[in-house]
Amino acid sequence: MAKASTTTSPTTDKASKKPAPRETQRAPRSSTRAAAYTLSAAREAELLREAESLGDNTVVFPGKLARRVVWASRIQLAAERDAADLVRTPFPEDEPPLTREEIRALRDKIELLRATQSRWQAAQQRQEQAAATFAKPAPEAALHRQTLLRFFDLRFKKSPEGQKRLMAIRAGSGDADLVQDVSDLLLLCSEHAEALHKAPRGEADAEARLRELSPLLARMLADKTLSPEAQRSRKLRDAAYTLVVHAERRLRAAAEYWYAGTDKMKDYAPFPVSRGAASTGDKEEDEAFAEDGAPEGDASDEGAADGGAAEGRATEDVESGEGEDER
Repeated sequence: MAKASTTTSPTTDKASKKPAPRETQRAPRSSTRAAAYTLSAAREAELLREAESLGDNTVVFPGKLARRVVWASRIQLAAERDAADLVRTPFPEDEPPLTREEIRALRDKIELLRATQSRWQAAQQRQEQAAATFAKPAPEAALHRQTLLRFFDLRFKKSPEGQKRLMAIRAGSGDADLVQDVSDLLLLCSEHAEALHKAPRGEADAEARLRELSPLLARMLADKTLSPEAQRSRKLRDAAYTLVVHAERRLRAAAEYWYAGTDKMKDYAPFPVSRGAASTGDKEEDEAFAEDGAPEGDASDEGAADGGAAEGRATEDVESGEGEDER
């Protein structure tokens, strides 16, 4: 009986020698995919109280949620790895010592940031939908506004008091001003109803249409303005982000004591944000700066070079398809 061949095919041999993906090569053992992490209701309530205690001393969230979570998770994983050293850091007397519980708590704060960002996004989407709805009748109202202003310009040509009222109507701009302008013009129309209805260029029709639009515009304006609930959602999101930043800074300070000048510091680099994003929470701009205030090239060159590893180390913290808020 012929002996079975033990020769490995070229295709199989090449496949066995194919290098592992970069994420697999560079990720530490602690970064293997774990079960989804859930923040308990009791722990969330505790962290929300801590976040609310910050008051107005918060950092504006710069957007890029998925990237920011990866970055924070990388720091938390590195601190878990280095905990035996970090907990022995001799912080000044006015700061509490670093504990393993504090290191693990960063994971909870990251999850709180996720939750508060989701709530803010939901509130923001409702406001944006209301703004889009307002934009439909607004141009028509502005057109009728001009028709009536033209009529009253002529009627008040020799009336300084009337001209002042028209100047006040023209003074503002924006959606809120449009709603107020319509209200002011309708009052003028009531005061000069007889003359208005004799006007030949559609002034009476303009008035009638504005009377229909006025309550509709007022209601839409209220809907598109951020509600107190939405404002609170945004404030809590920024406060949750501030908790993450403060926790990272403590870990970074401890790491600098132990590992300054070594490759380990790459895992504790500050997240790079732009000046504009750091101050307004808007989209990141071209010039990037680290959250600690140093230019990106100074504060996180090594962090940027290690960006692929960062994503590999924290893949369990970023669900596929997760949206990123830019505002």
